[in-house]
Parts: sequence; structure tokens; C-alpha cells
Amino acid sequence: MFANATNNIPDMFNTHFKGGWKTKALDTLQGDPTHPLRESPNRHYMVLAAKRLAALVRQIRLIDPNETVNIVAHSQGTLISLLAQAFLMEKGGQADRPADSLILIDSPYSLSEEAMDQFTQRGDEQQTSYARAKTLANLAGLVAQKKHPAPALDTLKIDPTGRRDNYGITGPKWSSGAQAVRMTGPHDVQGNAQIVFAERDNRGKVYLYFCPEDATVGLMGVNGMGCSGLPDTIQVTKTAEKPETVKLLSEGLRQRIFTRRKRQGKPVLVGGHPGPFTMREDGESAHGTSWDDQFEKRTNIPVGLQRTINGEALPPPFAPEMEGNVLPGSETKSLSTGESLPGKQSIDQLEAEIALSVTDLRELPPQPMNWPGFKLGKGAPSEADVERTLNQGKQPDDQCKVLRVMVFLPYTPGRIGIIRQETPNEAKVRLMNTHQSDSSYHSAVMSGRRNHRCATAFDVSIGQARALDDPDWAKLLRAIADWRIPLMKVKQSAGEGRYGQLDSATREIVEANCTYYKDGTFPAEKLVPKTPPTPVVSEILRTRTDHFIQQVRSNPLNNIPLP
Repeated sequence: MFANATNNIPDMFNTHFKGGWKTKALDTLQGDPTHPLRESPNRHYMVLAAKRLAALVRQIRLIDPNETVNIVAHSQGTLISLLAQAFLMEKGGQADRPADSLILIDSPYSLSEEAMDQFTQRGDEQQTSYARAKTLANLAGLVAQKKHPAPALDTLKIDPTGRRDNYGITGPKWSSGAQAVRMTGPHDVQGNAQIVFAERDNRGKVYLYFCPEDATVGLMGVNGMGCSGLPDTIQVTKTAEKPETVKLLSEGLRQRIFTRRKRQGKPVLVGGHPGPFTMREDGESAHGTSWDDQFEKRTNIPVGLQRTINGEALPPPFAPEMEGNVLPGSETKSLSTGESLPGKQSIDQLEAEIALSVTDLRELPPQPMNWPGFKLGKGAPSEADVERTLNQGKQPDDQCKVLRVMVFLPYTPGRIGIIRQETPNEAKVRLMNTHQSDSSYHSAVMSGRRNHRCATAFDVSIGQARALDDPDWAKLLRAIADWRIPLMKVKQSAGEGRYGQLDSATREIVEANCTYYKDGTFPAEKLVPKTPPTPVVSEILRTRTDHFIQQVRSNPLNNIPLP
């Protein structure tokens, strides 16, 4: 449910995307049937997803407390992953600590109080910038504060004598110091060269991968850090208190920029020397979209806005892969010096089904149909009879509605003409073959293989994975990770015996999730809370407004009556 995504964490608890005339107007304005804006269900299922993720990480650490866990998250999954870190701190046991590293890609998490969101959705229940900044700093801080030292990196190097276990993680040319050797490739980045680099211990770090051309998190009302990046610090004010400066970027929270833009005729490389970066230069657009699109739909990035790129230098820096989802050749039309208009993107079956849910089936041209026994003067069969014959034995998505039956000219005995609607499957094929829209580049970073070979691979933590060394545990943990697998198949993945070795808390959340997926019964509040955990700060605009009104009313110098 595209529309039900949030740009903060408290809104995942007991709120939903609202319908109404404002939403209908927005839906008409955006004009994208593959991402319709409709009233959506309670977002509480996102909290269940965070609890399920936390349970999986905890179970891995119950198998071995030194297991190294990385989470690579995209879009709304970045908020779910951040919330999971708070849940992982609740019990305080040996297995209860955050993931070792988080990589947050195209995150809609926002620090701003967006006017469009306030007007169309949240009103005076919108989260304040104070709550947003403190929550992000708190959750990223958990990862840094609970950095786990084991296994030490120098124990991962292969021992030629075989007397020391290196956990099966590294190859023969790897070193924990400055002499690690990178495998050759990708060829378009480094050719056949073998590059020597300094290995990093990334445990305790959160990385933000952001893309200014991400037109999805760049929407008005969203303004996510996945398109605009993070400032070093932000000044915010809690209601009734003095302003404070919240530090965001740090050793533990780093960011990288992935952009389609060219500067001085060359791609902006990922992983160059850390330092300040100008998000928008004179003559450039905010998000790489047309000027009317920018004015009508996207949040603004001011000319000259600076962001500190503090992700470490990469061996070597590389041009990001951003066009993997677009139709070849469609991304070359110039927008400005160094910028091209978005490439065109066709749609897959799922997107076609979504579009079909909000559009009508088309009427097809007249077509002939054999109807034995039909003669002039005998009377044509009814639409219902023809429809019944056409649809007999077919699946619902292959059935059609017959609109009219006629004599097909030139007349042939035993033959009629019909006008019918396309079947749902015919409509899906039509949409997949003909519907093209501008790419939002919301998945460009995530889907680009080069981005992960050249950046993600160097930003994740290395360590140990004992749980995956056991084939039965590996099967069971992977089954638990896929929330769509029925409980019976989860148990069968590694056998009832291994399933019985799961921690009782893990089994409880797994079984509750499977029940929810099966029949819609949502887990009890003791499993999925209705209020955020402590590191998540919640403060709404109404609190600030009420305090202001109270201050005005209590001011003895004020003689203006207020209602």
C-alpha cells in the first residue's frame, strides 16, 4: 500500500492514510494509476513487521551471541528497521542488542513538518521536528552505543596451519589491516586490477544512501532524508523548553549520495574523499524532474544547499548505476546542463494489477464468434448466453463481459458478431506492453548491482555467521524471514525438532504473524504494542499549539479575549 507509508515512526502506531476530497484531489494531480492514493488500513502492521524483524535478529543471537547481523533496508523498510532496534533493547539479555550495521536506502524518514502532510493528513497530530530529530538520533545512537567487539577482525584472517578458526568469512588474500585485496571487477569500474585497501570495522554504524532524483520520497508532504540527505546538526525545540542542537551525522551515522547528475561533464562519483557537497547548483533542478512537476509535486531543494558526505572513501570511487530500471535510450533527453529528464519505465504484473484496480476494462472492437445453428431470422443468442459460453471453465481473470451480440457482416451461417470487454488478464498484458511512466528513481540505488558491489559490500560489517553454518538453522531462519510462508511450511523447513528449539518468544511472534497472514487476526497488544518504545520520541503540533495558547491566556498583559 504505497499511500500508507509514513515519514516518521510514531505514525506507524494506530494511524492510517486518510481518504476524502483532499486525497482525491491529490490522486488526480499525480495521475499515476500504478500508485493510487486511497484510504488505507491501520498502519499497526508495520509495528508487527518491526517486532518480527527484532525477533529474527534476537533468535540469531540466541544461537550464538557473537553473530554479526547487517540490515539493508529500502523505503518504508528503513523506518521498520530503525524501530526494530528499539525493540531489540527491551529485554536486556545477552542476545538483546541492535544489529551491527544498518544501511538505509531511499528512506522517507523526514525531519520537517511538511505543510502538505499537515493539510491533507495529520493536521495538528503531525509529529514535530523535535520528535523526528530526537528519534533518529536515539535509534542511530543505539547501534553505535552497543557496538559489539567480537569476533575481533584480526581473528578472521585465514590461518594457513588450520589451527585457528576464521569462521569461514574471508579469503586467502584478506587482511584486517591496510593490505586487504579486493577481487577484480566490476570491469567497468576497475578493469582487471586487483586493488589493495584498508579493511574497515563497520560495526556500530548506520549508513544513509540518498538520491536527490528520488521523486517518491521527494514528494511534497514526504521530503524524506532519502532524497535530501541529512544536515550535520539541526536545531529543534521541545514544547516549553529551550532550543537544543541535535547532532545527526557522526562516526556512527554516515551518508553517501547517489545521483544521476553530471558535474563538469563527469558523473558524480560515490565514495570519493569525504567532505561538503552542494546539493543543487545554479541551473540545476531540485530532483531531476521537469519544472512543472517540480512546482506541482516535489519538495524544494534550495540552490546552494550543502550536505556533508561523511561516508568513508571507497576503493575505488565509482559512478553509480542508476538507469537499470528504465527503458534503454529513454533517459537521454536533456533537462539542463548535466541533467537528463527521467527515463521511461514499463510496469510489471503487480503494478498492472494495481492500475487495473482503479481503472476500467476497455471495450474491444467487434469480433466474430462461431455459434452453431445461428441463421438469419432465427434470432441471435442473448448476451448472457454468449457470455456463459465464453467463460465456461475459465478462471475469473480470463472471463469477460459481453456487451452486445449482432449479425457479423458479411453474413455467414453459424457465425455471430460480439462486442465484449477485455478480460482482466488481457488488460494486464495491455498495460504491461503499453503503459510507460517516468521513473521515480526510488529503486534505482537498490536495484543497481554495481552500487552494492562497490559500496554496500564495503559498508556492511564482517564477522561470523554460525547460524548459517548449520543447514537446518539456515533453512528455518530464512523461512521465518519471509512473512508470507504459512506456519506448516515454516515448521517443515527444518523439521519439527529444530522448530521446537526456537526461543518461546520467537515462536510466539512467528505463530501470531502466520495467523494474521492467514485470516487477518491481528496479534494481541502484549506482542505488538500500541505505543512506541522509549527511544522513539513523540510530540505533536497540538501540544505546542496548546502550550502557546495557555501562555497567551496566562499573560497578565494580554487583554484580548480568546475563545
